[in-house]
Amino acid sequence: MLERSSVASLQSSIKAEAGSVHRLNWGCGAHVAPGWINSDIKQTRGIDLVADIGKGLPLASESIDYAVSIHALPELSIPEQVPALQELRRVLRPGGVLRLALPDLAKGIDAYLSGNKEYFMVEEEAAISPGGRFITHMLWHGYSRTLFLADFTAELLEKAGFVDVQECAFEETGSDFEEITALDNRRDESFFIEGRRGFEKAGSRQDPYTSRMPQGSGLQILEMTHATPNDLLRGHFRVEDTEAGLKLIGWALGFDSPVTQVEVAADGQVVARAPIAVARPDIAEAFPGVAGAETAGFQLVLQPSGKGKSQLKIQASLDNGEKAPFGELEVLTVRSARRERRGLFRRRG
Repeated sequence: MLERSSVASLQSSIKAEAGSVHRLNWGCGAHVAPGWINSDIKQTRGIDLVADIGKGLPLASESIDYAVSIHALPELSIPEQVPALQELRRVLRPGGVLRLALPDLAKGIDAYLSGNKEYFMVEEEAAISPGGRFITHMLWHGYSRTLFLADFTAELLEKAGFVDVQECAFEETGSDFEEITALDNRRDESFFIEGRRGFEKAGSRQDPYTSRMPQGSGLQILEMTHATPNDLLRGHFRVEDTEAGLKLIGWALGFDSPVTQVEVAADGQVVARAPIAVARPDIAEAFPGVAGAETAGFQLVLQPSGKGKSQLKIQASLDNGEKAPFGELEVLTVRSARRERRGLFRRRG
């Protein structure tokens, strides 16, 4: 359990790491990182943004300074590679950098030809022969759909519109973003490569977010911040883009007083609220003996009612009457709502 004395130092550490830089950890799986927008198609604990990149990421164009992806692209087929890279390029600011770590087919071939059985992380139950271990490892038991070499990856990045594509060493970068290497791992089996989004001429047209997400909420996230843990509570929320709206899913536990509900306010008016009442066995396991941990979850949906930009403040209501900060979302509509209104959200009656 996180002690109250460590909350302030942890929160300041997260803020220091993130600073004013917006960085995306795409396809992160269980490898979430503080100070990053952790995004994956799967609903894993600690994920901030659940989205299918094939349908588009609910992030505004030019909102991310740099992005990193560690061994996620192999799960996409070859025809899906360039569209996915184009979507990652879309969310980068001009001059922003994408860093990829990918399983190196060349290293696998070298290990196979040299008879280095230890290179392949495959149990004997899955494959015993050198060729079987090589294929099972490179396709990772069938999860991988595309194999990668550095020159092929550079070709894909250039087709997606990236410039200054270059292969980099482990924990080294050719960019000005020193922290872009912070997620590097799997050194022995990977290669690392970066591409930069160029500075387009004024007036150049970027592909709209809605071109890939006709069924989405019509909202883009301009910025996402988390305010937990703090002196009053610990918790987390993630965002999913659905046809009904942006869905916030998360959990919250108070230190001295139970959390009763989570509210979202726009321009000082509550536009959505949800009770803390969803079963979360994972939280109960992580916080044994803490009252309310078994049902510490919540879900709520944000529905746009007009055009514009809104700053949404997410807060938790405690049983003792206090309000605790939970996080903020800055959102923007990307298609017309049914009725024109000032602001994005209706006041909740």
